[in-house]
Amino acid sequence: MKYLSVVFFAVVLIWTWNVIHTKQGVSFETHSGIQQRLSGLIVETVQAKKPTALDIKVEKVWTELLMGNRIRAHFTYSFKDTDNQGTANVQITGNGLLERQEDGEPGVEKWALTQVKTTNDVIVFEDALLVSTGESK
Repeated sequence: MKYLSVVFFAVVLIWTWNVIHTKQGVSFETHSGIQQRLSGLIVETVQAKKPTALDIKVEKVWTELLMGNRIRAHFTYSFKDTDNQGTANVQITGNGLLERQEDGEPGVEKWALTQVKTTNDVIVFEDALLVSTGESK
């Protein structure tokens, strides 16, 4: 029984050593670069689609490695939207799917953003909107 526990301990020790020292499929720098580029892309897109948007902030961006050559990026951003009725704070949460593109250039990684979904839109009005029942006179 003593020998069995020593062998088991040795196997677990070797396994954890290999798990810790295995090279990751995607480097930390790649994750950081994707997060930085995605933040810029969000700001550019909001500015292009909503010219009345002010104070655009990317609050959170994080990425996770999926099976194969895929990364899921999660994000939360907010902005103030002004129109003739007042100002509203808009917060949007979502995620996107990136796939690695095979390219002949050594040392250059290219990722294609193939899917974007927003999952939660929250709107907070700075000025209260009046809602009445029945017809207004």
